[in-house]
Amino acid sequence: VRFYATWCKACRAVAPYFYKLAQTYKDIQFVEVPVTDKNANLHQGLKVPSLPYGHIYHPGGGLVEELKINRRHFPKFAKVVHSYAQTTCDLIDGDTTNPYPDPEGKSAGANRSANISA
Repeated sequence: VRFYATWCKACRAVAPYFYKLAQTYKDIQFVEVPVTDKNANLHQGLKVPSLPYGHIYHPGGGLVEELKINRRHFPKFAKVVHSYAQTTCDLIDGDTTNPYPDPEGKSAGANRSANISA
């Protein structure tokens, strides 16, 4: 899920990358949720801290990843989506550290499964 606002310059800049990723992974449902006056409570309720922001959901597990997806952070988002799409885990057995380092030092979830929504 891509959370964005029409007035957000960073959101507009990352949109083409999001659409290209959606074209690459046709088996994954990509959804966009704009910030509007009518749904501001939705974004607050989902604790979306900034825009653009991404959530990855698994049908059996709910929210499994949440990441910034501006141009600087989008490669990490794409790599995580790729990991789910390939149904592989980039973790070595017994290692629980995040294989996708965040440029800001924050950690994303390490749970990996297929059949997701990005």
